[in-house]
Amino acid sequence: MSDKQHEFKPANVVSIASTHLLHDTYSSFFAPLIPLLIDKLGFNYAMAGTLSVVQKLPSLCNPLIGLIADKIAIRSAIIAAPIVTITAMSLLGLAPSVAVLAILMFVCGISAAVLHVTAPVLMRQVSGNQIGRGMSFFMFGGEIARTLGPLIITAAVSWWGLEGTWRLIPFGLVASLLLFFNLRTIDKQHLQHFRKRGGTPVGKTLRDAAPFFLLVAPILLFRGFSKTALTTFLPAYMVEGGHSLKTAAAALALLELAGAAGALMAGSLSDRAGRKKVLLFIMLLSPLLMFLFTLAVGLPQWILLGLMGLVFFASTPVFMAMIHDLDTDRPAFMNGIFMTVSFAASSIVALLVGVLADRYGFVKTYQITALLSLCAVPATCFIKDKSRG
Repeated sequence: MSDKQHEFKPANVVSIASTHLLHDTYSSFFAPLIPLLIDKLGFNYAMAGTLSVVQKLPSLCNPLIGLIADKIAIRSAIIAAPIVTITAMSLLGLAPSVAVLAILMFVCGISAAVLHVTAPVLMRQVSGNQIGRGMSFFMFGGEIARTLGPLIITAAVSWWGLEGTWRLIPFGLVASLLLFFNLRTIDKQHLQHFRKRGGTPVGKTLRDAAPFFLLVAPILLFRGFSKTALTTFLPAYMVEGGHSLKTAAAALALLELAGAAGALMAGSLSDRAGRKKVLLFIMLLSPLLMFLFTLAVGLPQWILLGLMGLVFFASTPVFMAMIHDLDTDRPAFMNGIFMTVSFAASSIVALLVGVLADRYGFVKTYQITALLSLCAVPATCFIKDKSRG
């Protein structure tokens, strides 16, 4: 790679992160709407978890999407994905049945899979030799989106009612058009670099990466319990605790805003201190904060929400940087496998957390997920750190 390709390109990085922000703003509409959709359609928390699984089912195709993305230009896919998500998620309030709701969630899952496999690969290329920093910007866009999403959808419901959220579609389409022109400025050499090197058989690529993914899978699974309990069910947790829907949406927004700060810092920190050290710190601190949150009320509860946001979402850019530390000429395929493992783990635990909430209530469920998260620590100790940190 030339010296120019080693450079960190801020304008390109911001364009890709902004696309992630737009997409995930709309894809985060479901969690704040769960209490209202339950009232309208009459399903329980277990069904809410099932719908979350439905949204993540397309992630099973992530490796295939990755193989395709390693061979063709990916800018078109990166800009098309938000358009599909904007349309599907803005129509949730109009869904007349759980079946239609599931279809909309599934369609969103397809576009989300395409974006989250292809965009990080392009981000890697425009980040030069600061991969962790680039992934931090990418995840910063996603976490800011999940801060804005609950606020935007709650405001839309207040203005237009649950069935008026479709009015958000034009705003998203205009933003997509602006991002389209920004993404066209990315040098095509960044899209062609790995395709020129291609040649390693898929089977060998899988064998080389298998030890890493065998360690990552249980980490994502056990850590996913508490993370999914927070991101998917925090509004329901707050409403069950006597808070209003607006307060619940504000709580989720605070969590995600703090998460944006954590994601922005973690990748860059892992470039300097090392990926493994940062991950171990996150895995040890997260369960403690989660357990304390279940005991807190008033101001301490909000302080802990902020701290959990800083820590809980910091691991993703570190993991993504580790994926792109691997020596491979199939980066999109590797990223696709990681996203499949990640989304599959979160899908499984979303269903289980929903079942636990129906049976035991949210306080006890959150305490159980905190204990399960500790099981991620041993596997983290065995991960090999290939970063310069």
